Amino acid sequence: MRDFKKLLLLTILIILFSSLIFAQEIKPIEIKILHINDFHGRLQPYIVKSISENIPVSGGAYLAYLINEERSKNPDGTILLSAGDMFQGTPISNIFKGEPVIKMMNYLKFDAMTIGNHEFDWGQEQLQAWIKSSNFPYLAANILKDKNYLPNVKPYIILERKGIKIAIIGLTTQETAYIVKPDYVKDLTFVEPEKVLPNLIKEVKDQGAQLIIVLSHLGYDADKKLAENVQGIDVIVGGHSHTVVTKPVIVRGTIIVQAGYNGIYLGVLDLKIQPETGIVLDFTKENILKTVFAGPENKQDPEVASLIETYASQLKEEFSKVVGETLVDLVRNYNEESNVGNVICDAMLEASKAQIAFQNSGGIRMDIPKGKITMEQVYSMLPFDNVLVEMDLTGKDILDLLEQSATLEKGILQVAGIKVKYDMRRPVGSRVIEVLIKDEPLDPNKVYRVVTNDFLAAGGDKFTAFTRGKNITYGDMLRDVFVEYLKKHSPISPKVEGRSIIIK
Repeated sequence: MRDFKKLLLLTILIILFSSLIFAQEIKPIEIKILHINDFHGRLQPYIVKSISENIPVSGGAYLAYLINEERSKNPDGTILLSAGDMFQGTPISNIFKGEPVIKMMNYLKFDAMTIGNHEFDWGQEQLQAWIKSSNFPYLAANILKDKNYLPNVKPYIILERKGIKIAIIGLTTQETAYIVKPDYVKDLTFVEPEKVLPNLIKEVKDQGAQLIIVLSHLGYDADKKLAENVQGIDVIVGGHSHTVVTKPVIVRGTIIVQAGYNGIYLGVLDLKIQPETGIVLDFTKENILKTVFAGPENKQDPEVASLIETYASQLKEEFSKVVGETLVDLVRNYNEESNVGNVICDAMLEASKAQIAFQNSGGIRMDIPKGKITMEQVYSMLPFDNVLVEMDLTGKDILDLLEQSATLEKGILQVAGIKVKYDMRRPVGSRVIEVLIKDEPLDPNKVYRVVTNDFLAAGGDKFTAFTRGKNITYGDMLRDVFVEYLKKHSPISPKVEGRSIIIK
């Protein structure tokens, strides 16, 4: 009996010792996710006063150096992702229809990119041209064309890093249906993400995926809602809302990250994965964004620097031209009247025969600091190739536009020739409490001449009342109109002067 007990004890000790050795041998797998979103063609550095008054940030060559530096820390376990909106936004990208950005991404060996709404800004034909010239896949699981996925676009891919199978599923905002020129997306269906994702998660798991990443161009709030409603997502790498997420946000076990916009930050998320189960054991808890500084002491990738210079040199003469001067900073305000919105609308009014001008806040893409204004700054502020559209609208149509503006769903309308008072305490649909045209109350039955841009004229941003316009005429490009206004009136010093009064 005594020998049996000794044998049993010895067996237990051997098992425990073996288990300890086994546990020590199986170390967590380290996976590094590098990500950017809403790059908007920002290949060249620029000043962002909220970060530094004198040290530029962003720029493709500086971003590339950081990417390669981070990748070198875990070369076999790194994934590089883009959450969309890569090309539209600056002269160096727009003039060449995104070509230099594609070349930079190919050089950096991006693993995947989800399609953003701005990928449709030059139409589906241009999107297909990008796909053809890219060495990485484009993802969108919730965009359908004739009940199929977009041509040459995948719903997901499955990669393998250090023996871990990783699924990356792409999702695009449903807002694309109305924040892109309608003709460019009229044959597409943007399906609710919650309806497509559960089946896809099951599908990739059936194929052996252990880690599920959603590469999302939905926006931060939509990402949190998705994590709340859909189980099985390990990480959401987000875009669209330009949110600077400095610490991962956890919703029902899903890690949510987003890296701001314009290449100001590189997102770096390190994961520790249990190899047998794919469970995330640990992850970076803070400081997950690296600011891309572009000062004299900061390093840049020479290959990407050379690439950018090849394109920039072709634009230098034209885009370095000074076209005006401002005595004040021209500053955007998405949900309120802004001085830059006012001066743009003043330019529209002066270039037309209209009484009232409307510009969407989302069409104004950057601030301009006080001082000389170059063509490059104008182009970056107004990157979309919008033209002026004049039309007749009734007072009732204009009131409908202003009520839509008061929802703040896509920002407030910037205006000229009109004064509006909003009471945001009132229910949606009854927030406009006063409208004056040349100090006269708006007459619902009277016809007014209005000027706007062709995006709004087509009903963009859900401003469908513009589509009721009569006697429509088209004018010059908005950018050209603004440049002519600067040449005539500089130095300018626009103010916020009570064109849109908001009671909160």
